[in-house]
Amino acid sequence: MMKTLGLVLLASGVAMACNGGPPTDPDCQNHDLGSCGTACCKMLFTYKNNTPTQVKAAIFATLANGGPDGRYAWQTTSDGTFGFSADYNYEQFHYLGQAYHTSPMPGKYVTSGPYRDTVNFMIFSDPMAANVTTLRVFSLSDINGALGDNGMNYKNIMLAMKAVPLQASSTKHEDNSCPAPKN
Repeated sequence: MMKTLGLVLLASGVAMACNGGPPTDPDCQNHDLGSCGTACCKMLFTYKNNTPTQVKAAIFATLANGGPDGRYAWQTTSDGTFGFSADYNYEQFHYLGQAYHTSPMPGKYVTSGPYRDTVNFMIFSDPMAANVTTLRVFSLSDINGALGDNGMNYKNIMLAMKAVPLQASSTKHEDNSCPAPKN
């Protein structure tokens, strides 16, 4: 079953991992070199006219049953809920969520796998703008010594977010992690 799913995903154009070779997948070009003490990526997505609850529901449904590549797995939160916390409704903060993404990523220096990354989600309202929801997504390599990730943390985020059926009004890097490639 999993072998068939992998062949279907490859045939449909969904790459399952960034392998460190020449980047043919544009989402594998944002390499991080340990900017968080290990490889990571942090992105912000802004949604106009979508409530925090709508954004949470769309992301949750997208990654349910493994997400677009079948390799995402929601985790239990500190308050005992699955995927996302209950609505905090504390100041502008609403939801925190976490999923693991597992990739079969043999790379240049290692030949084993699979590798697991943790993808965290924070959904909050913009206190300066009505009807605007902001989503912070942070992907972190869970292996010790991940100096480089071949773009996988950026891909973890973008693969999920491109599959979400809401249109972000803006997408940007929040810090110096997973920088765009230099021309």
